[in-house]
Amino acid sequence: MLSRYREKEVFIISSNDNFCRYVRDNLPDGDFRIAGTAGSCTEARQKMIGRSYAVVLINIPLADESGTELSGDIAENTSGSVVAVVKTEQETELRQYLEPFGVFVLGRPFPHSSFHQVMFDAASAQARMQVVSMENQRLQTKLLDLRIINRAKLALIRYVGMDENTAHKFIEQQAMNQRISKRDAAENILKTYEHQG
Repeated sequence: MLSRYREKEVFIISSNDNFCRYVRDNLPDGDFRIAGTAGSCTEARQKMIGRSYAVVLINIPLADESGTELSGDIAENTSGSVVAVVKTEQETELRQYLEPFGVFVLGRPFPHSSFHQVMFDAASAQARMQVVSMENQRLQTKLLDLRIINRAKLALIRYVGMDENTAHKFIEQQAMNQRISKRDAAENILKTYEHQG
């Protein structure tokens, strides 16, 4: 089993019911579950608004569009991995176009083992992407905290006459005394002094 916590959600985009049936019947047991399907690019775009899936399987071509542009869009704008299933004769050309977007390309027909392998590879890539995304979010928050603290230090320097080191210690002391974060202490200082400027 890929994850000991929960199954990975799979969204299938295919105009071919046989492909959807194949995926349903052949997903690795216990590791993946189908969370939704769409028969066209338009339907997929509508159903995916505000949703995220571990793996999005796109059987190219689709009824209303080729599906290559949709593959790139999903890969660029969601945290899910995208697997484009294409005709073997188009595989090289579409791989060159789609891989720069981070899309996995699987030529059909394909052996069972290749399908399982691409699903596990896509799920692993998505899990790694989530870790990187969470770390990026944590760093963005830390950077914002530092900006607010620095603005508060500047306010203390400007309006109270403290030097930078004293202002820093003052913010730390306020946070400790009030049992709040340094950012919250800095925001309180800004509420007090910024309107004076």
